[in-house]
Amino acid sequence: MNNAFFDIDPEDKVPESLEKAIVSEIDTIRNTMELITLYVGNFFNAAGVMATPELPTPKPNQETNNDLL
Repeated sequence: MNNAFFDIDPEDKVPESLEKAIVSEIDTIRNTMELITLYVGNFFNAAGVMATPELPTPKPNQETNNDLL
């Protein structure tokens, strides 16, 4: 059986320039996703808070059902 994976030389190394380029691309993608999360995510959180009606808060002297228990 002729398997192409057996022909791969495990002692080969990635060129330093290629390794730096790949790490740089990964950093760029991570930074872009962080910016998107910060701006878009916080925008939708703020929009959700503004769209949700505020629930009335009970007054301190108002009786609750807990007093009857």
